[in-house]
Amino acid sequence: MYAHVFDVDIRFPDLADEAWDEFDRMFPGIRDTLPCVASGSGGASRHLHFLTDKPFFGRKLAVSKAKHRTANGGWTYNWEIDLFGTGRQVAMPPSIHPATGIAYHWEREYDLEGLEFGGGPVIDADAIERLGIASTGAFDFEASPPKTFTPGQMESELDALSLDILDDRAKWVMLGQALHHQFGGAQEGFDLWMRYSAKSESYLKGSSLNAELRRYRGFGRNRRQPVTMATVRRWYLEERDAAKLAFAIAELDDLDDAGTPVATMPASDDESGEFDDLLNAERPAAKSTDESVFDIGLTDAAPDWKTLLAISEKGSIEPNLHNLRLIVENDKRTAGVMAFNEFTQEVVQRGAPGVRSPNRKNQAKPFVQLSGPIWTLRDRANGDFWTEEKDDSIRAMIEAPKTQGGYGIKVPDRDLRAAINIVGRKNCFHPVREYLSAQQWDGTPRVERLFIDYLGSPDDVYGRDTARLMMIAGVARIFEPGCKWDYVVILQGLQGKRKSTFISTLAKNWAAELEGDMTDTRAMVEAMQKAWILEIPELAGFTRADVRHIKGFVSRQTDKVRLAYAKRTQEYRRQSIFCGSTNDFKFLKDDTGNRRFWPIGCHVESIDIDRLRAEVDQLWAEAVVLYRAMRAEQPVGDLPLYLTGAAAQAIAVQHQESAQVESADEAQAGQIGAWLDSPIMSGSVDDDQDAEGRAIVRNETCLLEIWVDCLKKDRGLYNQQTAQMLGRAMRMVPGWTVEKKARRYNRAYGLQRVIARDVETPPWPDAGGSV
Repeated sequence: MYAHVFDVDIRFPDLADEAWDEFDRMFPGIRDTLPCVASGSGGASRHLHFLTDKPFFGRKLAVSKAKHRTANGGWTYNWEIDLFGTGRQVAMPPSIHPATGIAYHWEREYDLEGLEFGGGPVIDADAIERLGIASTGAFDFEASPPKTFTPGQMESELDALSLDILDDRAKWVMLGQALHHQFGGAQEGFDLWMRYSAKSESYLKGSSLNAELRRYRGFGRNRRQPVTMATVRRWYLEERDAAKLAFAIAELDDLDDAGTPVATMPASDDESGEFDDLLNAERPAAKSTDESVFDIGLTDAAPDWKTLLAISEKGSIEPNLHNLRLIVENDKRTAGVMAFNEFTQEVVQRGAPGVRSPNRKNQAKPFVQLSGPIWTLRDRANGDFWTEEKDDSIRAMIEAPKTQGGYGIKVPDRDLRAAINIVGRKNCFHPVREYLSAQQWDGTPRVERLFIDYLGSPDDVYGRDTARLMMIAGVARIFEPGCKWDYVVILQGLQGKRKSTFISTLAKNWAAELEGDMTDTRAMVEAMQKAWILEIPELAGFTRADVRHIKGFVSRQTDKVRLAYAKRTQEYRRQSIFCGSTNDFKFLKDDTGNRRFWPIGCHVESIDIDRLRAEVDQLWAEAVVLYRAMRAEQPVGDLPLYLTGAAAQAIAVQHQESAQVESADEAQAGQIGAWLDSPIMSGSVDDDQDAEGRAIVRNETCLLEIWVDCLKKDRGLYNQQTAQMLGRAMRMVPGWTVEKKARRYNRAYGLQRVIARDVETPPWPDAGGSV
């Protein structure tokens, strides 16, 4: 079988019904049966997965009648339906969409195992071959419209091009292609090309005007990525800038020690001042005659930072990012104030502002300082949130007149935020890492008995190993962000035992509840940035689909997302661990396996939180020692943070099975198993018993027979969804194997995928029949 995908790309959600109506017309009755992925682009676009017995190349199956103009001026369809086949790639969950930062996710999952029972999402190849390819218009040329020039601008820029470009055959051809695109292949474009080509000594050597005209007319064949006048204009700008740079360097060489003004090159009104930064950056700042420029507050550690400031022609400080960074980093009032919290991944205030005193005695006007309640430091461990009010206060300080301790420059908001961010990131800290590194273990073992002593859990190898591994994982995620840790300890017990308080106390100041949609990567990353231990509350309240999402979510080591305040997608390595809580004794609902969940019973009346607060520092101090010993034993690679002993694994399975909620598939598997092992009753003694008088049971069956004879359902209601449901149930019945190929089963059911009883497996104990 060959895997394919229908890409239903709906650019306007209001037109979703129109697109799906067209899909239903081409493939009636199958839309709701195919595995479906919601696109990370958001909206109504979907990927429908299916299988065929033939491979197909990608085809465009249908498009909307109407089109819309895109932001770049081109045209595109309102919706399109494509077949992705051989040679095509498609994003799969949990991939992150690069533009939105949203994860692709399954709406209907792909049940590959159901294929062996003939219930997979298969479409007849003939149904696809009967479809034609939707016609599309050639709008690629219009997608790159001619460039706009002012009268005479294009001709003057062409005149300024050097002979080097005309003598370079590749660039000379590109010039002709650009003119062909600009004039739509008209004769005027060819005449201009030949006019400027005549400047070169290679003009028409070994060629003729008719030959070049034929070449020119052939340029229009490539409409997908045409060469435009933007390329030619880039050549012009590069040559112009190179000339200006050479002129500036030559003028800088003529500067004398007295600070002779630099000569300027004539420029048009729209280009005036374009190279001021270049000239000023090269001229030593000490040559300025305005001594008051340097009457500013300095830190003792950097007495010469003022010489790095970019100074204008008039001797004033340029209001650019370079200068703002120097000021924020070195002014006594801001130096050391901001820092970057590597745990929460944000700039915070971690230092108190300094005071800048005037150099003169009897200063007439007071200096602007950073003072007031917003600068009172409240959280020295994590740092205080950096607020817009702090940006405003620093802006007011910098924009103040020099006579009041300011710099007298207008501060752009974007540059000020960038300067604060740059300076803050040069002063990084990690509060949880600092906390762990500061703890000294007293040598008394406590970690392995965490659940035993505080929760009243049984004193067995499972309880000791899970406590030890969870604590080491908590330390490892801090010292090695993104390290592998796939498990969630679930605290199980009646309400009122203070399970949530136990989790928050263990996490010190870095605990949070994991709420919301776990497929929303942005929201989850924002929650994880502030927490060391994340509680997943009331696991019993989640659906089976939710639990599957949780399993995939907790096993990830990194998250790629563009946060709400960020401009680019970033990768965030996880620094937290998860701990669940539930008041129910039956809470595991995933029939595909629950190995990632480690249930821990809470058997005390109320957890002793006061004792935990007194000992929590020593618990983490010991965990750090255990982590370092484990890393020393295995210097590279993933740490063995999983149950390794057979006894602990066996107890884990027992706890997981006892917490398993019976699914509908499991209940149905029990009913089917009992029917398969019941004697066949035809009403005839000769047919119902073997030669030895023992009752005869079925050795073969098929899904349709189970549907009709076992479940007593209407044969006309049997469809792909019911086949998948029965296939899942049959996989839970022990001792039965599906045959690889379909064959004639019997007269009543014809050609079927037969499911046969294993020879080695007897009937269930209570059947009383023969095999």
